[in-house]
Amino acid sequence: MLVARRILRLPIGLRRTDGLVIACALWVGVTALAVRDWHTAAPKLFGALMGLSLVYVIGLDPISGAKLRTQWLGLAVGLTTLVILAALVLTEWPQRKLLPLDGIYAVLPAGPRVVDHGGRIGGIGPNQIGGALALLAPLGLALSLDATGSSRNVRRLAAVTVALAITVLLLTQSRSAFVGALLGLALVGWWRISRSAWLRRRPLGRTALHVALGLGLALLMAAVASTWLVPLDSTTDTLTGRLRIWTASVLLIGEYLYTGVGPGQFPLVLKAAFPDIGASVAPHIPHAHNFVLQALLDLGLPGSLLLGLLLALVVRGLILTARDSRDRSLQMLAVGLAGSLLAYVVYGLTDTIAPGARGGLPIWLVLGLGLACGRLPREAKVTE
Repeated sequence: MLVARRILRLPIGLRRTDGLVIACALWVGVTALAVRDWHTAAPKLFGALMGLSLVYVIGLDPISGAKLRTQWLGLAVGLTTLVILAALVLTEWPQRKLLPLDGIYAVLPAGPRVVDHGGRIGGIGPNQIGGALALLAPLGLALSLDATGSSRNVRRLAAVTVALAITVLLLTQSRSAFVGALLGLALVGWWRISRSAWLRRRPLGRTALHVALGLGLALLMAAVASTWLVPLDSTTDTLTGRLRIWTASVLLIGEYLYTGVGPGQFPLVLKAAFPDIGASVAPHIPHAHNFVLQALLDLGLPGSLLLGLLLALVVRGLILTARDSRDRSLQMLAVGLAGSLLAYVVYGLTDTIAPGARGGLPIWLVLGLGLACGRLPREAKVTE
């Protein structure tokens, strides 16, 4: 209803972002032509259309700075808290991968099992929870560091939420989410520290900060990435298993280049085209474990290009806001959103949340908020 009202209220023509989001939504309908199983496709189609509707309504309506900060609080604290609660109740926790956490898993509530893992009903995958928390944590850290536009109580609440999110993120033992969250949080922290008056007066201190940050990140990422080479119980969690999935995904993309295989159809088509992959990798492979490959498989090449252009416009707007805005609070918001997108992209190199999946709600909200944030500096300049 909000989307229909928005379209009817448009004066003459469409702005480029309006048309881009509408084109993405129309192309999602085209991908339905490739659907084989509507039982699995319908929720994914609905999720993708709902997500694009959220981007359209949040990101393209004129918005004030105060309303933008309210939405920032809702995402960084409200939605993050909901993800944490869902994780503690609904997650199917992994076996030991990086950390000895079996004793903690034993005391956590088992909760209802609501996800169909190829015929086996279980909990939400820990990698999906890890990806959502990696996306939201940098936004919360930015809010906790926003000394100009947020009250002390809001900053404290955001800091507590980020600490809880990082704790649950560690429980997921998702290496993709670890690396993504690490880089996203580092971007926000680096921006805040590098803008301090004390550091600006000390060039040597800035250099030392950059060197220490670079070395620290390189060592931590190398330590996490090295575990990809260690054999685990499931070959899906090794680099060898990922390479097999990626190879099969590329071959499928070549066969379904324009429409993709259809939303939610990847497990079905993969099993039909490569029946032996279940024995060599895992019985049930829900997605391509790479956000670019998954977008090509779900949306085809045209839909993926439209989605990529939308992401590029969001990033461009965030860079303009961080560089040109005179409002330090909005600068911090732009950096937090950039950190969130960086975390998600890095996480998406070796794992993913499908565009229409239930866990994809945070990324749609971040994209919408990013579009709204990116419009503010341009509108301010026109007014002046």
